[in-house]
Amino acid sequence: MIAAEVRQRLRWVKVRGDEDLSLFPNFMIVGPQRTGTTWLHTHLRTHPAIFLSEPKELYFFSSLKTRSPKRFVSDELSYYLQFFHDPLWRRLAKTGQVLWKQRQLYWPRVRGEATASYAALDDDVIADIAALRPDLKIILMIRNPIERAWSHAKKDLMRNRKRTFDDVVEDEFLAFFSDPYQRRCAAYTRQLDTWSAHLRPGHVFTGFFDDIATRPEALMLDVMRFLGVRAEARYIDASVRSPVNPTESKRIPPQYESFLRAQFADDLRAIKERFGLSW
Repeated sequence: MIAAEVRQRLRWVKVRGDEDLSLFPNFMIVGPQRTGTTWLHTHLRTHPAIFLSEPKELYFFSSLKTRSPKRFVSDELSYYLQFFHDPLWRRLAKTGQVLWKQRQLYWPRVRGEATASYAALDDDVIADIAALRPDLKIILMIRNPIERAWSHAKKDLMRNRKRTFDDVVEDEFLAFFSDPYQRRCAAYTRQLDTWSAHLRPGHVFTGFFDDIATRPEALMLDVMRFLGVRAEARYIDASVRSPVNPTESKRIPPQYESFLRAQFADDLRAIKERFGLSW
């Protein structure tokens, strides 16, 4: 149950009763968007020792301050925790699945969720999360910021609205790229530092989007080991090398690439210094 000290520390999450904190997730896939979070969710959810919330994106913590009518439903912890109950029908379905594929029972040891907008959470919201689960682990994925922003634009401006590239005018693309949120998504070093300041040492896993294409099996095993579950090749589905949640293959036009390269110049420099990555 939630201690009085924890209740006093919470700024954004509301606690009304004696919620059972044992249901609070052990890990979060925090994104940012278009860095492989859906791929991770798809392949981790088949592991017999891992429970992942459905739907994938809960948006609970990323909507606490914005109160966006599109995302915000409640700020109460009881509402959030309901997504981490394992209904009998789903437990039976997953038990059947893992019995068929891996010849063992479904017995979750860790619970998690995957909301890609959590990477850019404000410091005070992360403080609430850490107060509720001090031993939380997070998975932060890193992708070329220019490619990430272009993929994000193709998803939001084209695929989600059932439009082609020719249907979107230049001003619309530039407005999307100029949104402050896009800059926050590119600030990987800041995201890493902000989350790490609230979590225990070794509780942040930094994955690389490029590994999904070049070494997906090794990446999956690394993530399993980080989460503390059995890491074996038999828990990796044969579809691990297939695209998940793809957008149109349209390459980024040179004018947008130049715009984003200038906008993300500091972030690209920081990524190279911290991770040795350059594109």
